[in-house]
Amino acid sequence: NFTSGDTYTALTATAQVVKASAGQIYGWYIYNPNSSAVYVMVYNIAAASVTVGTSTALLVFCIPATAAANVMSTHGIAFSTAISVAAATTGGGNTAPSTALECMLFYA
Repeated sequence: NFTSGDTYTALTATAQVVKASAGQIYGWYIYNPNSSAVYVMVYNIAAASVTVGTSTALLVFCIPATAAANVMSTHGIAFSTAISVAAATTGGGNTAPSTALECMLFYA
């Protein structure tokens, strides 16, 4: 859970730890307050080992300008190493969005 309204850092171009070990993502809510699309990259890599713009993401979502994306599922998406997440202005890029995204991932 990475939002400016809690004790964590809002989502930007620095990889954030979701889970430091193997796990599954069951859903998400991501809001992009920016006036242009922003890409959210989810990695099967420990956050400390992620180089945003170089490391290969397992999932990449394009969140449209001033829009949100949300999904819930009873079937999780498996991550064998760790779950980390970051956001950038291009898919696979490393430029931070002007304003950080609100992002909540549901995981186990």
